[in-house]
Amino acid sequence: QKTQRLWHMITLEAVYLTAASPSVFSRKVFVFPKSSTNSYVLLKPNLQQGLQHFTLSLEFFTDLTRSFVLFSAASQDHDNEILLMRHPEEYHTCVGGECAIFTMPKLTARSTFSWESICMTWDSATGIVQLWLNGQRLPRKAAAKGYEVKMDLVVMLGQEQDSYGGNFDEDQSFVGEIAEVYLWDNILPAEQIQNIQQHTIPSPLVAWTSLNFEIQGYVLMEPL
Repeated sequence: QKTQRLWHMITLEAVYLTAASPSVFSRKVFVFPKSSTNSYVLLKPNLQQGLQHFTLSLEFFTDLTRSFVLFSAASQDHDNEILLMRHPEEYHTCVGGECAIFTMPKLTARSTFSWESICMTWDSATGIVQLWLNGQRLPRKAAAKGYEVKMDLVVMLGQEQDSYGGNFDEDQSFVGEIAEVYLWDNILPAEQIQNIQQHTIPSPLVAWTSLNFEIQGYVLMEPL
């Protein structure tokens, strides 16, 4: 590298009734108990600049067989500025309104329902999108080469934004549990991504244990 990249912290600033201490998140999960058009967890980014690369990781537990969204970030330019959505047989990972589609391998078919970990990375310089399911990487795809994710993001868990901060579809809403949400403004090495589910990686820039948040509608924080 000719110059060393400076990695700027992405702070997620939100409010959950009163300020939440780190202990609030210890072995806790967000529970989305029913489908809706008004239930989600809102995160409010305060970016110092647009994103040219990122790593997004979370864990979820659901018995849904229909399509559902896990993570949605919209700007005034694109409702799918960053989108992570699962369909019955594939994942859609979108950046700047352009999506890469990953087919779910048969080896991930579940005979019983269990927690799943998912990690998405994107690099503007190459356009490469990576998707990791339970620590295993799928074949790489590409989207939005040369793009920069905008700063004016509305970020949420559990609903897809079809407009800036709203216009939700109940048939795409998440029902289940979400935990361990992380967001980095760099691309983690493969060995760190594989260890996310084991909770042994170095501390990320934005950690589940230090998130503040705002719950909208019928979402609960419950013990794991």
